[in-house]
Amino acid sequence: MPSSEMTAPPRSGRARLRLFTQRWLPAARWRRWVAGAVFVAPLVYAGAQTWHRFADAFGTTPVRVRGAAVGAAVPAVDSPAFRHTLSALTQTTMQPGHHVELLVDGPATLARIDRDLASARSVIAVQNYYCEPGDVADWFKTRLIERARAGVAVYFLRDGFGCRSLTRGWLDSVRAAGVNVATLRPVRWWTMHESMHRSHVRIVMVDGRVGYVGGFGLADKWVDRDGAPRWRETSVRFTGPAVAQLAGAFAVGWGHATGDLLSGDALFANGQPVSGDRAAIAGVLFTQRAYGMPVPERFLALALAGARKRVYIANSYFVPNHALRTWLVAAARRGVDVRVLAPSAAIDIPFTRAAGRSTFPELLRGGVRLYEYQPAMMHAKTMVIDDAFVAVGSLNLDNLSLRINDEAVLLVHDVALADTMVAQFTRDLTQSVEITPASLRASLLRERMLTAVARLVRDLL
Repeated sequence: MPSSEMTAPPRSGRARLRLFTQRWLPAARWRRWVAGAVFVAPLVYAGAQTWHRFADAFGTTPVRVRGAAVGAAVPAVDSPAFRHTLSALTQTTMQPGHHVELLVDGPATLARIDRDLASARSVIAVQNYYCEPGDVADWFKTRLIERARAGVAVYFLRDGFGCRSLTRGWLDSVRAAGVNVATLRPVRWWTMHESMHRSHVRIVMVDGRVGYVGGFGLADKWVDRDGAPRWRETSVRFTGPAVAQLAGAFAVGWGHATGDLLSGDALFANGQPVSGDRAAIAGVLFTQRAYGMPVPERFLALALAGARKRVYIANSYFVPNHALRTWLVAAARRGVDVRVLAPSAAIDIPFTRAAGRSTFPELLRGGVRLYEYQPAMMHAKTMVIDDAFVAVGSLNLDNLSLRINDEAVLLVHDVALADTMVAQFTRDLTQSVEITPASLRASLLRERMLTAVARLVRDLL
């Protein structure tokens, strides 16, 4: 029998790779180089990404805000000079002619969204970070299918990590009805370099005339379910020129996911300005990963330096970095009433709460007042400064949101909305516990131990 017939074909992957390289790369030296590159390059790349992550957290220069002219003060947030400076530093144009409606908690938000989706005539664009199967997802699927079959162009962009639990059947059913579905930065082994760069935005845009931003997700956490308290949420519905800015943020994400850059008046109708005494000045702050001093930090540095009376912050994952702690304390020491409402033990990620609490002693010493919301998970991301400036959106005050994730926030200058926000913040405080140095010392031993561990890595969260 010929010897070739007596030789069994290689079965192991290593043997097959050796046979391939011997056939196609006969020079042993080149085989070694290629094999080394195949195994070493991913490790080098992963190491570089890890280094960038540490550089994001620790390698920045502390920033101070000051007037450019000799003796000039930082403009107050309620002044036109502040809005002009904000526009220049963050590329966020705040224009007049908006109507802004505050929406508190999931049921009110989702019901309002449903009415606008049902009235859509040309285009619906939805982008969301967090989705999971359940009643809310089923309602959303039914509404998208109904609108697509009615001839509306429907686009649904989901984050590849936060919405990964949506089933294939759910996605197939909306696609079959004509809904355009895309996944932004899916988590795969060959895209691990993007795994930490999530799109955390929540966007709903209807016919180029109505927009929504906030922290809401397509999940049952935001509605009453099985006796469990719904998450505490704040969102906004708005009309006016800023809707086109929101559509632009969606188009950027859609282009990243699909390669298709959407255009036309259906998406960018530049909503008609609202007239009258209730017309607000507003703009959409859309942020993406950046090095140096990212846009969210430029915004916060300027806003906190421009505060004169009050800074009321509600935030779901409050883990302020060194710069943000410095700005908050500086405002408090100028006599500004600085208060922060954070989650209690009802938070969904206890380690994040522990990391945030590790910053509390420094903030308390600096004059910042801290509270924890008791009834349920506090998921709102809002800020009201002085008499007229409001921010509502998806921006958490942690390293991920400030430096890495995509975020969308509506910035508003409106006295009536600020009054409403202050009243809501005050109501929330009645259901909260104020944190003091004594209460921190009285925490359970396991909480203090978890906080001590979280302190070591808090700037990476």
